[in-house]
Amino acid sequence: MKTTPFLIVFIVSFSVTVTAQINKFDKPGSFTDKHLLYEYKKSNWDGTHSSRVFLYVADSNRLESFKWSEGDEVATLVTAIIDWNTYSVGEFQNHKLKKGLAPEFIARLKGDKNLKIEVGEMRDSLLISDLPWQSYDFDFAGLSFIWRSLKNKKDQFWFHIADVAMVNANPKLVNKGKVTVKFNGEEMVNNKQCLKYFANGPGLENKGGHIWVNQENFMIEQYKIELPDEPGFENGMMQLIKTEKMSTQQWENFKKNKLGE
Repeated sequence: MKTTPFLIVFIVSFSVTVTAQINKFDKPGSFTDKHLLYEYKKSNWDGTHSSRVFLYVADSNRLESFKWSEGDEVATLVTAIIDWNTYSVGEFQNHKLKKGLAPEFIARLKGDKNLKIEVGEMRDSLLISDLPWQSYDFDFAGLSFIWRSLKNKKDQFWFHIADVAMVNANPKLVNKGKVTVKFNGEEMVNNKQCLKYFANGPGLENKGGHIWVNQENFMIEQYKIELPDEPGFENGMMQLIKTEKMSTQQWENFKKNKLGE
């Protein structure tokens, strides 16, 4: 097949665009918050539908999210491995935790550009041509890791959102589209000096919002997104409540204690 000059220009332009985007990031040198637990309050903007999300920095490439509501004997544990070559999530594992029982495997998603997911009998794949990508279903927790690797924290950047969505009444892994992030200045949140950004685009169905990032560790301090990330919500808000230093064993005990073990 003969390649047209237009196609050659397109391929070269596309390659440069992707490379230029990835080149905005660099691997962070150190993680001062390793083995630190971040406790977030997740709710609608008005505070209703409130629950807790506990995000544990297990390692420099590993995040664990424990989702649990007061009084429940069931919780969800999502583990994410960050790929520092793509500045994206390289692997997700989802387990259901029940009091007195071994963790129950629910789902796994793995890959770089070619993502593969298994949930029960469902098997699906997705090719993402543009990197990096993140998951809104993961409460943008992975963003906090790649944010600290941005060379210029005030420079505009973008990422794609890939999540499971219902397509023709069936669950499918889909690329929801691009989200562009623009620096909006500095603002105090939770009595901390934060960098404020506006994030919006097709990946958020053009119902974006603001994200506040702590200037010291570049973890997300708060976000208010017009688009909710799960049923039952009118919109989405995550706000950091507190942090706590915790060893690996203390983290395991913490999860068990929440479930009443």
